[in-house]
Amino acid sequence: MAKQHIFGKERDFLNEIQKSGEDKPDYGVLVKEYKKLLKQSERLVRISDRQQLELIALNEMKNKFVGMAAHDLRNPAALVNGFSDVLLSDPDMDGEERAELLGIIHEVSESMLKLLGDLLDVSAIESGKLSLEPASGRLDQMVEKRVGLLRNIADQKNISITLDCVPTTAVFDTDRLAQVVDNLVGNAIKFSESNTEITVSVSSTPQHTFIKVADQGLGIPAAEIDKVFGTFERLSVKPTGGEKSHGLGMAIVKKIVTAHKGQVSLESTVGKGTTFTVQLPAL
Repeated sequence: MAKQHIFGKERDFLNEIQKSGEDKPDYGVLVKEYKKLLKQSERLVRISDRQQLELIALNEMKNKFVGMAAHDLRNPAALVNGFSDVLLSDPDMDGEERAELLGIIHEVSESMLKLLGDLLDVSAIESGKLSLEPASGRLDQMVEKRVGLLRNIADQKNISITLDCVPTTAVFDTDRLAQVVDNLVGNAIKFSESNTEITVSVSSTPQHTFIKVADQGLGIPAAEIDKVFGTFERLSVKPTGGEKSHGLGMAIVKKIVTAHKGQVSLESTVGKGTTFTVQLPAL
């Protein structure tokens, strides 16, 4: 369409030459039309360059997407397949042993589904297809509910979670912001040692609403803080309980918070812990 438009302008340009050619060329008109054509041409070049860069970025994202799926799904898929074969080949297996293998298969399957969900979310976000369904609701109640669902995981590592939530009404997409809380609290559990505490709070001012997740975990080296919200970024700090870290959770957090017209930031000290703060517009 843009090319046709320019060709049309070129025809107008030629018509001006032909009309003015009856006496003498109107150079003012010619220069004016030429400048218009030049500006449109430059604009199209800029659009083309930008689209090319976007295509390159999308291709890189696709390659990372496929690479991560292949790498991080191959081993658990092989594990599920192997244990399934064992169960199928030994129908007389002891009940306790069978239950243990089924438990492992269930746990690994859940991990695979979580990774697939994260990959699909990242794909939707990067392609601009993240949709929100915001509604007015009690932010503190949503946060308390999500933390309640995660307490069992924290208990397994002997990590306590303290809630400090002030009654707060805000406009948000419940499912998407629940993802934010799950990722932040889950991340805090993942990178905290046993016998430490995580504090989750909800507060507000006339201008903003805040969700804070503070842990006493390993902390993040200053040189790596800028990588935290990057897609597919993996830091030098490793989960304390051998959990998997795919480098997707914090990228999803940032994209969802940004879609809510909010901001997410962090403060961290190695050996002392990390505090993530989500800032959203007040109601």
